[in-house]
Amino acid sequence: MIKYIQINNDIIMLIIGIDMYKDNYVEMFDFEEDENNESLEEEFVKNFDEELSFADQMKGIKVMKQDKVATVTPIMDPETSARRKKHCMDEKKEEQLDFFSTANMDFVQPHDDISYKCSGLQYGVMRKLKSGEYLPQTGVDLHHHTIEQAYKKVRKLIVHAFENDIRCLLIIHGKGEFSKPKALLKSYVAHWLRQMPEVLAYHTAMPYHGDKGATYVLIKKSDEAKENNRERFSKRR
Repeated sequence: MIKYIQINNDIIMLIIGIDMYKDNYVEMFDFEEDENNESLEEEFVKNFDEELSFADQMKGIKVMKQDKVATVTPIMDPETSARRKKHCMDEKKEEQLDFFSTANMDFVQPHDDISYKCSGLQYGVMRKLKSGEYLPQTGVDLHHHTIEQAYKKVRKLIVHAFENDIRCLLIIHGKGEFSKPKALLKSYVAHWLRQMPEVLAYHTAMPYHGDKGATYVLIKKSDEAKENNRERFSKRR
């Protein structure tokens, strides 16, 4: 144990241990000879006795150890882990693209149809999408949004649809007859959707859903939804 004892704000002495005789400390300490020596030595011995008394009281007291709670991290299912990893990689690839650049963007006109399908999509599926046979389950209206705000809304909607097994949605972007350049937001929406990995196809909506100012979007099935379908079909056999 290391203790410091201060006397009259002038003399500081380092005390190491508590098992040595205080008389030795008094002898080791070189008190100058003056009229205050006697009171100074008495105060030193008094302070030393107090230190020993406190140390005696602390004998036998054990330091308490803090209880530790074991934490167990649940192991993620390998299939779920692989699916999340793939989704994160797709998002990172997507973030590397410049979605707000018009350098590689094809501009459309206000009254143009916009249409896209990924390779391998069946003709019958695309025909139903064009004719409005797939009813939109959700959607978003991008009127009065900046380009950046519109992108965030579209991206959030697409991810939400993919993760919740929503197959068809509607994006209302307007025709853009008065924008500069014309159909600016409409052109951006078509550009964004082509690059999003969750999008299977899109096509200009039917008149009762917004016509040239809106677009149907068909979303891919998630891996989980595909697995559920396989299980459902296998049970029917």
